[in-house]
Amino acid sequence: MNIHSHNVLEFNKLKNVLSEYMITEASKNKVENLLIYKDINLLRKEFNILKDFIDFLKYDGGVELSELNDITNLLKKCELIGMFFEPEELFFINQNLRLFRLFKNKLEELDKYKELRNKFSTIETLKNIEDVINKTIDKEKKIQDTASLDLRDLRAHKKLLSSNIKRKFEDMFSNDSFSKAIQEKIITTRDGRNVIPIKTDFKGLVKGIEHDRSSSGQTVFIEPLAVVSLNNKMRELEAREREEIRKILLRLTDQIRMNIDDISKISKACIELDFFNGKSKFSIDLECNIPEINTREQLSIVDGRHPFIPKDQVVPLTFEIGKKYNTLLITGPNTGGKTVALKVAGLLTLMALTGIPIPASEHSSVGFFSDVYADIGDEQSIEQSLSSFSGHLTNVQKILSDVSKNSLVLLDELGSGTDPVEGSAFAMAVIDYLKDRKAKSIITTHYSEVKAYGYNEEGIETASMEFNSKTLSPTYKLLIGIPGESNALTIARRLGVSKEVIDKAESYISDENKKVEKMISNIKNKSEELEVIQVEVERIKRKAIADKEEYEEKLRKLEMEKNKILKEAYEKADAMMKEMQNKAAALVKKIQSEDAKKLDAKNVQKSLNLLRTSLKEDKSKNVESKQRITRKIDIKEGEKVFVKSLKQYADVLKINKVKETVFIQAGILKLEVSLDDVTKIISKKKKTYNSVASHSKSLVKSKIDLRGKMVEESVYDLESYFDSAVLNGYKEVQVITGNGTGALRKGVVSYLKECRYVKEFRFGGQGEGGVGCIVVTLK
Repeated sequence: MNIHSHNVLEFNKLKNVLSEYMITEASKNKVENLLIYKDINLLRKEFNILKDFIDFLKYDGGVELSELNDITNLLKKCELIGMFFEPEELFFINQNLRLFRLFKNKLEELDKYKELRNKFSTIETLKNIEDVINKTIDKEKKIQDTASLDLRDLRAHKKLLSSNIKRKFEDMFSNDSFSKAIQEKIITTRDGRNVIPIKTDFKGLVKGIEHDRSSSGQTVFIEPLAVVSLNNKMRELEAREREEIRKILLRLTDQIRMNIDDISKISKACIELDFFNGKSKFSIDLECNIPEINTREQLSIVDGRHPFIPKDQVVPLTFEIGKKYNTLLITGPNTGGKTVALKVAGLLTLMALTGIPIPASEHSSVGFFSDVYADIGDEQSIEQSLSSFSGHLTNVQKILSDVSKNSLVLLDELGSGTDPVEGSAFAMAVIDYLKDRKAKSIITTHYSEVKAYGYNEEGIETASMEFNSKTLSPTYKLLIGIPGESNALTIARRLGVSKEVIDKAESYISDENKKVEKMISNIKNKSEELEVIQVEVERIKRKAIADKEEYEEKLRKLEMEKNKILKEAYEKADAMMKEMQNKAAALVKKIQSEDAKKLDAKNVQKSLNLLRTSLKEDKSKNVESKQRITRKIDIKEGEKVFVKSLKQYADVLKINKVKETVFIQAGILKLEVSLDDVTKIISKKKKTYNSVASHSKSLVKSKIDLRGKMVEESVYDLESYFDSAVLNGYKEVQVITGNGTGALRKGVVSYLKECRYVKEFRFGGQGEGGVGCIVVTLK
């Protein structure tokens, strides 16, 4: 650990502030001994737990720890046999047990903050020990009467005895013969004995034992003979009470000794709670955030603030180092904020690497540096007879001897305090040394040569603290990419220094320095112009994006409205066509039953099919729809299918795979219907039921058994059966469906209602099979 660097960065001052948020001395010592983490995984884990604790505190109230005590050393009493805890010590132990239990129970109830819960998940609470102590020690840290039966009896006897002693004294106070002798009517104690003050001149009136005299000698304290025996009894009861309390405390101490391991874990956990609680409160008060910790030695601070500057007065700084460049060279006038910028970079890095949230945006990222080195301020030492430059050289030498790729180096006014030419050369040499070792460094300087060197050298980024030459005051803003210009003569001119002096001073500035300052001035002016242009470009860009989004939204709404109107129109037309087609189907049935006007029906149906096809084509052109997935067609031309809309069987004439339609012939009627409207008939092996096989009169019976068949198969068999039954002259037949689930019976009844052969039907009565048999009367 680099103690000098940490001191100049005010890290010790920050630890003192953080320490004030801690309750226990153990936590304060932990803050005092904070070191940079050596394992990045441990640091990230610490931050994950701390993030949970901050949220726990902000959104769920946290846990009250004001009564927390460090009992670590106290518990060492258990190591000595025969030692016991005093009531006050037991009270403190109990407080820690209770606080930890309340904290853990609250986390369990909330069922969130996983990292925080995992941190303490293996530590058990000890409610049984709490209960034992609570029954023994009261809130005043004294032994309760109910701690044991013997103690209760002893204290009851003491109370009664005390009442008797008081009554004896009151009798004396009321006796007129003692009124001259008694100094004051009060009862006091001397050496544990109850006594009363008696005037020295009248002490002979009161028989008893003298225990003490007043400093003036005017009063003696006498224990009257009437209460001596009572006092003796009281002393005896007090001795027995002390012994009983000792036994009680020994028993409690044994209970704690048997659970010492668990209690020690809780004790350490309470210190951890105090530590996390203190850091969380510090973070909330200073509006700190947890940064990302990266493994690439990259430092990126977004809106960083110095923790000791009030937020309403500080100007946030944003900068980075380690990505595109390893060296950041900051220039600018004195009191412009360069040193503060260095301290912000160093202090915030140290805070992050020791597990403390930083006063910066949560988007900040801190590299896992091995250490932070800094040389800031005037290091002149009178005792060592070192000049300011010599003091700086000593510190820089120590830094350069320890620096590595994993180091962050902060150097303030490098090379100052000596001849400008040699100082500039020294500064550039140190910068080269740090670059060669790939260390990350932030350096401030006044020298023009160093400014020009940094601007032209690869791997170095220049920056400056902004200065308002009109108000002659710094703005404390850090401008990345722009070297700072000298403002000494500008300030002198505005403060009224004569033109003659200013001109003379300018004549002493070398041509090279004038060129550098002119270059810097031109860069700054160009940068300001570019910034103005960039703002305007961003404004135009945002407006163009907004206009584009507005146009696309309007277009989308118009397309949706158009599509909706067309879709509704075609749906209405489609519904009308379905209605017309249903009417046509009814007409077909009528034609089939009457065997007339067949040609007219065909023409009407053909026209309807053409009209519906035309509507579908128009709809597909004008109404947007999802891309149709080609379906698998499992029927072939010449096969027999069942047409759902007609509730009839038909033969397949032709299949249109593109339109997904099928041309069918049902009797004399030819139609084009959707593939969804037809069902393929799956031929099954006939079961040995009394079913019809042909129209032969000799094979047709007066009943058909459909049990075990599908609805579509049953309807197909019924159609054939009714043909044969009518030809055989049957007027009444039985259709056996069985009971089953009722699905077959329901499908058959639906068919019978529409069948052209059926005059009427009913369910079978008693002896006819009940609802499992349908009696059909044929036309």
